[in-house]
Amino acid sequence: MNKTLFAGLFITLVIMAAALFGKYFAPHDLNESQQVSYHVDPNGESTLIVPPTPPSGDYPFGTDKYGYDMMAKLLAGAPYTIFGSIGVAFARLAIGGTLGLMLGFFGQPKKCREGRFSIWNLLNGIPIFIIVWMIMIGITMNPLTSTLKMTLILTVVLALAGIPSVASTMREKAMVLREKQFVLSAKSIGASPWTIVRTHIFPHMKESFIILFVQEIVIVLGLFGQLAIFDIFLGGTKMTFDPVEYSSLTNEWSGLIGAARDNVYMYQWVLFIPLAAYILFILGFHLISVGLEQLYRKRFAKVSQI
Repeated sequence: MNKTLFAGLFITLVIMAAALFGKYFAPHDLNESQQVSYHVDPNGESTLIVPPTPPSGDYPFGTDKYGYDMMAKLLAGAPYTIFGSIGVAFARLAIGGTLGLMLGFFGQPKKCREGRFSIWNLLNGIPIFIIVWMIMIGITMNPLTSTLKMTLILTVVLALAGIPSVASTMREKAMVLREKQFVLSAKSIGASPWTIVRTHIFPHMKESFIILFVQEIVIVLGLFGQLAIFDIFLGGTKMTFDPVEYSSLTNEWSGLIGAARDNVYMYQWVLFIPLAAYILFILGFHLISVGLEQLYRKRFAKVSQI
């Protein structure tokens, strides 16, 4: 295992462990709000404490403007961000990868495509963000259904919207593999197509599947962030009208960032702490992707022997 892969695995495993077990060690409950208080120290200095308060010993990540502990909110929202992105990536790969493998192996051989209309180019040319935004904008604000159902709706929409790009990628790889000599040899001795797919095509593509899975997680996390800019949060968006404010119903990380983006000039910890956690999580999977590519490149490199 190379250093890049180890670093990526370490970062993601630590964050996942915090998501699963961190709530048991949080200093404050998610529903516990810091109240306005007045303190006088032994020297007679008086202090008025009004939320939001910056990071301190009692609140390591500070509080938001309503007095809720930022650490408790991060830990509560982590499972939605982490397992939501992994679930979307897995669904994309399972459906799109299988579809692309089948189309690549059983499809017609490549021909000159100059001047021809390609459905794959059309599907891949439409920004996924636009598709998802148009579907979700009417149902995500103050939803009548549960946060779990809203999470499932958004993950399903993201999964379906990403299938064409995954299928296209795996299709191209399968079309290259089916022309390899070992596949042609298997055909010549009478091996059935499904046997060839099972024993030759898929084993030679499994590394591509693993790397693409990790890369899709990074892409999905990026989409969560893009949607959050326009107040589409995983699990639903709570919208208030006086004043107009948007907040995440699940406290998932992109939602915390999207809701706090106005705090860039004041109360910066409300924005930058969840943003740092979000970037660190993306970095972890990016390092895993790069580390896997280095590992497989080294493993399958052919070295001349004298």
